[in-house]
Amino acid sequence: MTKDAKYRLLSKLESMARELYQHGDSISHDESWEQRRSFLWGFADAGKTVEAITSQDVQNVIDRAHREVFGEDREDRIRRLKPVSDNQEQPDWDVFDSPTYERKKPLKNS
Repeated sequence: MTKDAKYRLLSKLESMARELYQHGDSISHDESWEQRRSFLWGFADAGKTVEAITSQDVQNVIDRAHREVFGEDREDRIRRLKPVSDNQEQPDWDVFDSPTYERKKPLKNS
């Protein structure tokens, strides 16, 4: 595979990634976005299968398209959009082991 063919393949892949991100992201998207993403990954896999590009080439193109469309790196955007948690992995369901009438304490007059 020539360098020109690799360049054309990566250029097409980057164009497809920009178009994908312009139509949404992994959080906010429709069925059309899902189809575009599947096509993009199939295109990338075909390029890797014929050994024209590497996984790192694909990741670099995806990252560049993401920065261009969203104005920030993927990792930064993931951290920014991640819901704030109280550092607790799972809710404490043990609280609900006792019946409701036992959990609900009457208010005492002070």
